[in-house]
Amino acid sequence: NLEKLLYFDIETVSQYQHIDEIPKRLFDMWLSYYDNFRKRVTDESKIDSESMTEKEIQQEVYRQTAAFFPEFGKVACVSMAFVNKGKVKFESFYGEDELDILKQLREVFDKIDPLGFDLCGQNITGFDIPFLGKRYFINGLKPPTLFPKHDTKPWELRVLDTKDVWQFGSKWSLSSLDLVCSVLDIDSPKNGDVKGDNVTTNYWSGKHEEIKEYCERDVKALVDIITKLNNLK
Repeated sequence: NLEKLLYFDIETVSQYQHIDEIPKRLFDMWLSYYDNFRKRVTDESKIDSESMTEKEIQQEVYRQTAAFFPEFGKVACVSMAFVNKGKVKFESFYGEDELDILKQLREVFDKIDPLGFDLCGQNITGFDIPFLGKRYFINGLKPPTLFPKHDTKPWELRVLDTKDVWQFGSKWSLSSLDLVCSVLDIDSPKNGDVKGDNVTTNYWSGKHEEIKEYCERDVKALVDIITKLNNLK
């Protein structure tokens, strides 16, 4: 039932703009994982080991990777959509106040829980839900009641993950949102200036509206994918 799904996506960024701002205890922990983070750098062209100081390299690694980890990143935007009689309604919570974003999101999730809604998103079981859950803990808040707990059984999950739908049980299938949109002839959300690999840079440049628009394009793509698959003959 397309009208009993809450489609959503999150955008995450580094918790601090510069590594000098990270509290010492947290920075020491970050350094202990630094070698692993260095391997996750997505744009090696931004790192020149010969001309950059070690601190400059660390800053660039932090900029490119902190958003992947809720311990070192934070939520910058959450966009969602409801489908009602074929019409799609969007709502987004975004900006610099992560605590406010989390509180507003929880209100929506807790409201739809008793109404029988399921959550729908791309890789939300692998990233979005765990990231949000940890950020709720870190900010001293309880996660939404709809979120899985440590003892939730797999068949009790109220989640429709488009990545799982596309992979048909395979753990090795290609399944990026951009790829799925391409092969299904759906407009890709990755065509704008803001993309996943530069969200942090745009966030610290104050481009919050642009990030919201990018996040909403992701959510629209989710709706389009599920609608198209649901209408197959």
